[in-house]
Amino acid sequence: MLMTEDIWVKGYVYSVDVAEEPAGKYRGQIFIKSHRLSGRTFEPPVVIQTPAAFKREHAAEIEARALARELIDSGSVEERLGAPAAQSTQAAV
Repeated sequence: MLMTEDIWVKGYVYSVDVAEEPAGKYRGQIFIKSHRLSGRTFEPPVVIQTPAAFKREHAAEIEARALARELIDSGSVEERLGAPAAQSTQAAV
């Protein structure tokens, strides 16, 4: 499966993809590229995999899209991305 076009939600820019696993199952992947509102860019993109694997590619893609939206809406995505450089520098002082 090819990676989706960029998706924009609440300033985050990401795409989703599906990876095939050895057992013939598929796992969704989220590639977070940037947060436009804060000016943060992630190069390479931060990859978040879905916890579950599926028999069908389409199901894995749907799960990745739903997980991305859930992480963004709940604010949990920030835990996966780590602190911005400015904040982590201040924390070290």
